[in-house]
Amino acid sequence: MGQKIICKSCAAEFDANLVRCPYCGTAYAPAEEKEYMGKLEAVREDLHQEIQKGDRRIGKKMGRTVRNILIVIGVILLLVFGVLWITARSERAGSDRKKQEFLQNQGITTQQEVETDGM
Repeated sequence: MGQKIICKSCAAEFDANLVRCPYCGTAYAPAEEKEYMGKLEAVREDLHQEIQKGDRRIGKKMGRTVRNILIVIGVILLLVFGVLWITARSERAGSDRKKQEFLQNQGITTQQEVETDGM
C-alpha cells in the first residue's frame, strides 16, 4: 500500500492513489489529475497512431495518382508522336509524288523509273 491521506470531507483515512474517498466519494485532486493525465496521454497516443495511418493511406493514394498521371502522359505522348510520324510520312510521300510528277513533266527519268522499267 502507498501513502495514506485524510479526506477533507469526512476525515476518513484512505490510499493516496485512489481518485475518490471510498467512504464519502469526495474527489482527491492529485490522484484525479494523475488519472486524467494518464487518459489524456492514451488519447494522444491513439491520435498519433491514427495520424500515422492516415499519412500512410495518403502516401499510397498519392503514389497511385502519380503513377496514373504518368501513364496518361505517356499515352498522350505516344499518340502525339504517332500522329506526327504519320503526318511526316504522309507529307514526304506527297512531296515525293509531286517531285516525280514534276520530273516526268520535264521529261526527266529518275533512277527509280529506270529500275522499274528494267524489271
